[in-house]
Amino acid sequence: MANLDQQGGGSRYIGGSGETLSEVQQRLLKEREMKIRSALEKLRKKRHLLRSQRKHREFPMVSVLGYTNCGKTTLIKALTGDSGLQPRNQLFATLDVTVHAGRLPSHMTVLYVDTIGFLSQLPHQLIDSFSATLEDIKHSDLLVHIRDISHPETVNQKVNVLSVLKNLQIPDQLMTSMIEVHNKIDLVDNYQSAEPGAVLISALEQRGLDKLKTTVEEEIVKSTGKQILHLKVKLSTPQLSWLYKEATVQDVQVNADEGTAVVKVIISAAAHGRYNKQFEGR
Repeated sequence: MANLDQQGGGSRYIGGSGETLSEVQQRLLKEREMKIRSALEKLRKKRHLLRSQRKHREFPMVSVLGYTNCGKTTLIKALTGDSGLQPRNQLFATLDVTVHAGRLPSHMTVLYVDTIGFLSQLPHQLIDSFSATLEDIKHSDLLVHIRDISHPETVNQKVNVLSVLKNLQIPDQLMTSMIEVHNKIDLVDNYQSAEPGAVLISALEQRGLDKLKTTVEEEIVKSTGKQILHLKVKLSTPQLSWLYKEATVQDVQVNADEGTAVVKVIISAAAHGRYNKQFEGR
């Protein structure tokens, strides 16, 4: 009986309360479950706040997803130059989403979201537990599905990932615009994709990244409703500095005689509206 008391967490639970060993174990598991659910709820609230801040600053979000060890973290490190990212060859190397800023060819800043890597193998009963991590995907502006094209099960892995995304009820727009990336082409001799639209890369060798950045930029402009405009500004006003802060300035052509400049920008409809309101008539 002493052994049973020890297994149940000590005699004070069984002898003092009249609970059976099974009841003690169930109660302890229930208490642990409540603590985990409370932590997940706090995590959801934190994520909601972070998403609100990102939307307010109008940084497009690009979620990078796929199987464990497909190269997500290596790719984001290559796209952003974030030396703090350290890819690891193991299951659940990424247990929580991390966000990393990178620049596209137009100088537009985007946020790359490194998602949990065990996405397509999560048992159905664990989906709720991991929803706090996976729900960031729903709020993205663009999805990038990266595949390890050298893996013998790469086709089945794609099917599983798409199945999980469907179960998560990802919006149709995100599914339609999702970019498929075939990674690790350096491990396959003379690799040629039979799938139209796939972007072929080696994240480790940083091959194909320019093509990927261009594709990401094209889809971001479409999905966010941003516009490419040429705006004439007076150099004596704060217009130019405002555009640098609130939009993506691609080019500035100065006319010194007039004291003006024509600025090529990528700007959201909301930011353009604020610009017109603030500088109307100037």
